Amino acid sequence: MKRIFLILAVILSVATHSLAQEAEPVMARDTITDINFRLPEEYVANLEQNLDDWYLRNYAAYTPQSHAITHSANYPDSIYRKRLNDLETSIDMPYNQVVRNCIDRYMRNYNNALGAMLGRSVLYMPIFEQALEEAGLPLELKYLSVVESALRPSATSRVGAAGLWQFMPATGRMYNLHISTLVDERRDPYKSSHAAAQYLKDLYEMFGDWHLALAAYNCGPGRIARAINSTGKKDFWDIYYTLPSETRMYVPLFIAANYAMTYYREHNVEPILPVKPLTTDTVMIHHKLYLEHIATVMNIELQALKELNPQYRCDIIPGSESKPYSLTLPSQQAFVYSLLQDSIIAFAKKDFEAKGISEDEISTEPSPVYHKVRKGETLSTVARKYSTTVKNIKRWSGIKSDRLRIGQRLIVGWNNGIPAMKSSSKKTTSVNSEKATYHKVRKGETLSTIARKYGTTVKKIKNANNIKGDNIQVGQRLVIP
Repeated sequence: MKRIFLILAVILSVATHSLAQEAEPVMARDTITDINFRLPEEYVANLEQNLDDWYLRNYAAYTPQSHAITHSANYPDSIYRKRLNDLETSIDMPYNQVVRNCIDRYMRNYNNALGAMLGRSVLYMPIFEQALEEAGLPLELKYLSVVESALRPSATSRVGAAGLWQFMPATGRMYNLHISTLVDERRDPYKSSHAAAQYLKDLYEMFGDWHLALAAYNCGPGRIARAINSTGKKDFWDIYYTLPSETRMYVPLFIAANYAMTYYREHNVEPILPVKPLTTDTVMIHHKLYLEHIATVMNIELQALKELNPQYRCDIIPGSESKPYSLTLPSQQAFVYSLLQDSIIAFAKKDFEAKGISEDEISTEPSPVYHKVRKGETLSTVARKYSTTVKNIKRWSGIKSDRLRIGQRLIVGWNNGIPAMKSSSKKTTSVNSEKATYHKVRKGETLSTIARKYGTTVKKIKNANNIKGDNIQVGQRLVIP
């Protein structure tokens, strides 16, 4: 009899346990779907621009053919779920169909862009990790910048967010990022990373949940607080459908970024790694200098300095003894700068004198030069008219598209083409247009080849045409001094 009771007890226990398991509620995080799934347009634009930038052209051996994927791996849900579960993270990484859709976008639609980000991460991830470590935050947050900017410091949103971490101006200033006409520290990889870490820490302390903190980073803490109050729920997946469409994708994209940056090899994605060293160091600048002054004396490509120091909006470092600014250089060049510092300062002063100004006359707030778009004009024709580049006009004007509308106002330069210079009564070098020689730029020509052709120097051509960089456009009309 005792044996019968024992067997019945075991059966009853098993049945009770099974019923309890069946009674467990189904959680939204595991079953959520979104028939309106769509990646934000700016996010897609940032991914696509990864394949057409200075980094790929100069630091990586990349061609579309060299990184063509011969086959795309496709795994069952159980594999994705297990891999996410195996990630050594303190932030929860659940798996559902929305997350799967985001993973597929990385691994199939934008696998070359993922390869570019993997290569660029060599430069930026150590910076992110240091900032997160100092703030005591989970290191997996470093991949949030993948979602925000696709690891592009030059990224700018249609609403004015900028930099690797896409700070709005007000939020950036709240976290001590300096923003002026000359300097935008939202684009400074070091300072913006420390600001982002502090902001994320504050959001986590506010909500006590990382998914909610991440969502608040995207749409603001007020929006998340209202969603919690209206639903009575305190879980991102429970308030999912009450959020803006972009914010709905934000946490799934963050989870997918962690997956993609970890398991890319399982999907046959190859990192587009640098073929040159990308280690960097910083030096402090106590004088007002153009990046061009530094590039010329140190024999460094000007565009390389611009890419490593995207916070200097007009390519000017407004340093002083009371307020020095940092300059990022390739590590092997940082020591060289300390040896050539006096030569760089002397060269800058000589350049200022040649242009009829002194260092004191350089304004820290130059005024922009505007152009109103007329019928038939394109960015290329406008750039040629003002002897600048399409890239500069887009950066200064905060636009991404190449399309223009009639009446649109563009920033085409600063103070009549000489950034940061106040108007001066001193006589400056000019060219008599009646006696000047002109040259129309042909395909394949550079400033150096043109200078040799006319027996002059690159510097004289650039001064005569108010050209700051080394870029010239096919069809551009140059004055030959």
